[in-house]
Amino acid sequence: MKKQIWMICFIFFLSILTGCQSAGEVIATDQSGASSTIDPYIPPASDSYPLPESTPTRKPYVFKASELGTVTIHGELLAMDPNNLPDPNDAIFLVSIPDDQVTTIPSIVVGEVPQADVDERTFEFVFTNIEPGLYAVMVLTLGNAQIPTRTEDGSFVIIRVEETDRDQTVELGYIRIP
Repeated sequence: MKKQIWMICFIFFLSILTGCQSAGEVIATDQSGASSTIDPYIPPASDSYPLPESTPTRKPYVFKASELGTVTIHGELLAMDPNNLPDPNDAIFLVSIPDDQVTTIPSIVVGEVPQADVDERTFEFVFTNIEPGLYAVMVLTLGNAQIPTRTEDGSFVIIRVEETDRDQTVELGYIRIP
C-alpha cells in the first residue's frame, strides 16, 4: 500500500514538473494536429520612447477686467526671501492714502479696500475698477503687512492715479517684498 501511494505521488510530481517546463510558452494546435510555439511578447515598432502627441502648456491666468471709466493697475510681486512669502489668499491690497499722511503706514480693512486678483503661480496681480487718488500697495505676509518696494530704485510702491489714467492700465512692473 505504501508503495502505491509513493508511486501515485511520484507520478503527480512528475506531471507538475512537466507542466512547469512549458510555463513561459503558449502551445497552439491548428486543425491539422501540428503544434507550434507562440511567443506572447510583441516588440515595439520603434526603439524611441513614446512621447505625447503635443507638449502640455500651462493655461494663462485670466484676470478680471475693469469697468469703463476706471483704472487698472498691473504688476508682478517678487518674493526675495523664502521665509517672507505673501499670504496665499491673494493678499495684495491697494490702500488709499490722504495727501497729508504719506509718512504713516496705512491700515488695511479687508473687504473695504481693493484687493488684487493674483495669479498664485507667478504672483502677477491686477487691481481693477480703481478711481483716481493716492494709493499704497500693501502685502500681507505670513508674519505681518508690508509696503513693497520698486526693484528699480528701492522706493516704496506709492501710486498717484490721475484723472487722465481712466480707461488705462497703470504698469507697476516688478515690485518686491523687502
